[in-house]
Amino acid sequence: MAAMIADYNRNPDRRKVDMAVVDDAGNLLAYARMDRCLRPTFAIRKAYTSAVRAVDTLQFTGQLASQNRSIESFGDPLLIAIPGGVVALKSGAVVGAIGVGGLPSGLDDESIAKAGLEGLNL
Repeated sequence: MAAMIADYNRNPDRRKVDMAVVDDAGNLLAYARMDRCLRPTFAIRKAYTSAVRAVDTLQFTGQLASQNRSIESFGDPLLIAIPGGVVALKSGAVVGAIGVGGLPSGLDDESIAKAGLEGLNL
């Protein structure tokens, strides 16, 4: 979490975020929500999606589009196709994922999540 907060603080004059860390099965391990985060966001679902689909949510969104599939076709109501979730891999195996939510652009959420991933030193 510290690496994500440090990354966020490089530009602190933006909306507040929440952050989630899950294990390889998408079970919540850690969650933090900044004061004045406007409302609960999709951070947990972004992390869950990255873990169980074994890809970043940005890639998952692209897969759906390229395969002409809807997210509903997976039958999992927790899946979400919004950037901001990154998968954590070690030796090619999923060990968990990080999700960040709250900023207007999911790509900004994703950059904070990637900073958290780098902080894990996998």
